Amino acid sequence: MVNEQSRPHIVIFAVLFACVISTLVMTACSSDKSKAKALVAQYLAGQGTTDIVIDFFHQSRNSPDKAYTGATVTYNFATSSGKPQREFLGFVLARSGDGWRIERNTSYTTEPDKAELYIAGGK
Repeated sequence: MVNEQSRPHIVIFAVLFACVISTLVMTACSSDKSKAKALVAQYLAGQGTTDIVIDFFHQSRNSPDKAYTGATVTYNFATSSGKPQREFLGFVLARSGDGWRIERNTSYTTEPDKAELYIAGGK
């Protein structure tokens, strides 16, 4: 049984623990996103990209050694309306050491269920 004096300490500990866990998860996700961005930039090197934004990163629930990333890529040339050309690209990634490698390109999505489908080889 918990006495009334220790109850505030338990609550404080639980809040601190939740903060630490969420920080670790956010750091791991941002690390994977930054690795994915560098990988996409390397993949598109020499194609005149001016900006790459990783819109979505999803590590597979069924195959932890695979992931999906969706990116918005802006090029240094314009469309017929004069706006910079943008493309929405999707990539299936495979674990390579402590990073990732592009296994294949695929359709763009920001939905986890579709990402799982693309990772499994579906269209």
